[in-house]
Amino acid sequence: MRKSSLYIIISLLFCNLSCTEYLDVKNKGEVIPETAEEFSALLHKHLYNIDGAGEYAFFGAPSTAASYEAYTDNWDADLTTKLDLPIYVGSDISSLSFRFKSLYEVIRDCNIVIGELKERDTEFGKKLLATAYTIRAVCYYTLMRNYCEPYDKSNATKMLGVPIVKEFDMEGKPERSDLKETADFIVEDLKQAISLNQTDEHYRFYVDVSKAYLARVYFWMQEWALAASMAKEVLDKYPLISGEAYKEMIQSEVKQLGNVLIRSGISKSEGYVYTDMQKTKGRPLSLEFVNLFVEKERDIRYTFSFNTEFVNTKMLKTSLRTAEMCLIMAESYVHSGDTENGLKYLNHLRENRITGYTPYTESNLPAVDPAALVQVDAEGKPLTPLMAAILNERRKELYLEGDRWYELKRNGRPERWCGHSGVKYVTAKFLYTFPIPKEDIALNSGLIQNPGYETY
Repeated sequence: MRKSSLYIIISLLFCNLSCTEYLDVKNKGEVIPETAEEFSALLHKHLYNIDGAGEYAFFGAPSTAASYEAYTDNWDADLTTKLDLPIYVGSDISSLSFRFKSLYEVIRDCNIVIGELKERDTEFGKKLLATAYTIRAVCYYTLMRNYCEPYDKSNATKMLGVPIVKEFDMEGKPERSDLKETADFIVEDLKQAISLNQTDEHYRFYVDVSKAYLARVYFWMQEWALAASMAKEVLDKYPLISGEAYKEMIQSEVKQLGNVLIRSGISKSEGYVYTDMQKTKGRPLSLEFVNLFVEKERDIRYTFSFNTEFVNTKMLKTSLRTAEMCLIMAESYVHSGDTENGLKYLNHLRENRITGYTPYTESNLPAVDPAALVQVDAEGKPLTPLMAAILNERRKELYLEGDRWYELKRNGRPERWCGHSGVKYVTAKFLYTFPIPKEDIALNSGLIQNPGYETY
């Protein structure tokens, strides 16, 4: 393991380097792993970071989930108490910019495995390649959602993507691709991983996780039919659960239960998120969000997501579970003009959450709330009652799971404000897309800065 250890030590030196440097490693023959076991150690460095819920783990962590929730309208904007979480997204811009680098450091290691692994045809080698392809795709998916504007299918070839780096040895200065090229690259990586059929869950990113991510990517790309088809494949294999089993799954601090495909923090001991849970106490849930639970106690999510003072009681975690697949299907069918299946899967989720629920039909759907923050769908069309119901159900189901911020971004990037200590903080439209690190911009003219950050 000497060479892989040397590589890992050297890789730590890249944390303070610019984009054009942390994608490149010199003295290649001295530091590249040689055996499959050494390549495995390279990947496990990042898998351990997920299991340990490291703050900058590329998959996410409870602390970052809490911060992302603080950017949204799920929590009250009347900030009069001492705050341990960001006031709004603008408070976190510097750290959000830094994550650009950390994601490319993971990509660099995946490129080493994909490009340099010699034992490609063994079962172990295929397992490593599948894991590396999926991790690289997840990193690019995160980069796309964070550092690119919302996907517009009709205009994606004219929109800025992120630099696509396929190889380990980078002597040049990578420029930004267009958004379609970025998304297509992610899709191809996931298809490569799926074709290798990696089923060892110890490597976290097994084939069903790859399929769920592919559904997510198609959904972000507005490829509605493809998103629905892939999400259905995952949901059929991992059906929804309900009642106490569902509650136990959601409220579990460290165990991966039910139909959770992957989650962070599973190597931790009970109580590790206590400090982060305490931070959420200073931000009561917004009354507008609480009022979405019209069935009150008959909706199991109402019973454990917050207390009588509307303070959060839902467990902090980052995970991927199949309820999201059901919601992807419902919305994708509606965008495709199939309202029958859209209603079917909306009701399928509701019947697993609400005791004695009344199925929605096109005639009994709630009216669109004219005061709601989101008023348009992902295609920029005014919300219909069915689309509004799906988005509201998603908001309730995935509360505090790092989803709402991206839903706001995906559905119109509405401006909002909050006040604290006599200051008005505005989430302007451009803030939904994070800045490229200014150090990288200074060194590489091909890394065009995102609009709104020209003086950042």
